Amino acid sequence: MNAINRWIVFIFLTFFTFLMVYKGLNLWSLGTNVDGDGIGIHLLGLEINDRVPEANIRIYAIGFFVASLITMLIAFALVGKTFLKLKGNTTVS
Repeated sequence: MNAINRWIVFIFLTFFTFLMVYKGLNLWSLGTNVDGDGIGIHLLGLEINDRVPEANIRIYAIGFFVASLITMLIAFALVGKTFLKLKGNTTVS
């Protein structure tokens, strides 16, 4: 994978990380303030679960936080690898 593709993947993963953190914060702040039996959880227009009970909302929020941490680590690993390759290619004239 060349450097340009790594930066594109880094930007995509960073965007996805922020989306998941935002969704996790929304779910965490929602708490037990739901209407009816439960809520539906959607991310990027995809339905993750149709009916999440009040007791499990915090578990889904923690799941989004953990998933965002994993995508952030993958993104920084790609960028770190790019920097290491650039550092190794320096030549003294």
